[in-house]
Amino acid sequence: MASLSSLSFSSQSNLIHHRKLLKLPPSSFPRCLRPPKLLSCTEWKIHILARSFLASAAIPSSPKEVLKPLLKKAAILLLGCSIFVGFVNKRPSLAIAAPTLETSEREELFEKLLEDDSANVEALKVVLYGKMRRGKTEEAVKYVDKLIDADPFEVEWRLLRALCYETMGQLSTAKKLFRDILEERPLLLRALHGLAMVMHKNNEGSAVFEMLYKALELARRQNRVTEERNIKILIAQMHVVKGDLDGSLKKFQDLIHDDPRDFRPYLCQGIVYSLLDKKDEAQEQFETYQSLVPEEFPQRGFLDDVVLAAKSKPQDQFWKDFETEFSSSK
Repeated sequence: MASLSSLSFSSQSNLIHHRKLLKLPPSSFPRCLRPPKLLSCTEWKIHILARSFLASAAIPSSPKEVLKPLLKKAAILLLGCSIFVGFVNKRPSLAIAAPTLETSEREELFEKLLEDDSANVEALKVVLYGKMRRGKTEEAVKYVDKLIDADPFEVEWRLLRALCYETMGQLSTAKKLFRDILEERPLLLRALHGLAMVMHKNNEGSAVFEMLYKALELARRQNRVTEERNIKILIAQMHVVKGDLDGSLKKFQDLIHDDPRDFRPYLCQGIVYSLLDKKDEAQEQFETYQSLVPEEFPQRGFLDDVVLAAKSKPQDQFWKDFETEFSSSK
């Protein structure tokens, strides 16, 4: 099995598709975006949500598809939120046919097109995708900015911009961008997750949970049941990120008590028990997860691969990879 950092997801997960985007047959989908293999952690040092279902396209079928290379950490231990958002997001994905050119040829074509038509949205998406696929985050930012100019109401591009700045280590800028999104959509899980991770990297300690509990209280006041549960899961996940495994297990157990048919807490508990080298307990949780996750769940195959990795990875290496992924900045 590949190292923990090479596992990928994601989550969860959910995308907003306001336009028809380019699409290719499954056989031509680049390996770097096929779950469960994404770019290595040295190329993508980012964590979150997020989260959308693959549309078997060489060109992302939604803004969230472009986010996928940046969602690696969420895939690694399912401590991100994207898969969970996608689990409850029912909006459809739309796509149109595209020429079956090789990725590099297509990208060069669209870069030339942008020389004459700098506001061409489809060309911007193709070039952005290529930059991110190769880990050229700084170059990708200018294309994200142009997409935001073209469609300022598409939150996925704004999330991507914040994630890019987090990837580049510009945490203050990333924090402001996530907060700007939350000003408009205070219960958007991917933005809450992104802000929580940036604050964690900034060593902001208990302020991370204060921020999340404020969002949780807002969800309760507004009777937003789905958002309330998702934020509870995110809080439990952040306990894992901070190394409080016992605290996270209690949170996940409370979630199971509230809704024993939700497969997500069982999956997370299995991973936590794997970190604790409690193989029997982990196996029990994974078996419950497998009995509850719907057969038709689009990411089941990937999630099963994550379970297999958690079972087979030596505990000391599992911990080492975990600490590398989630250690806060010094």
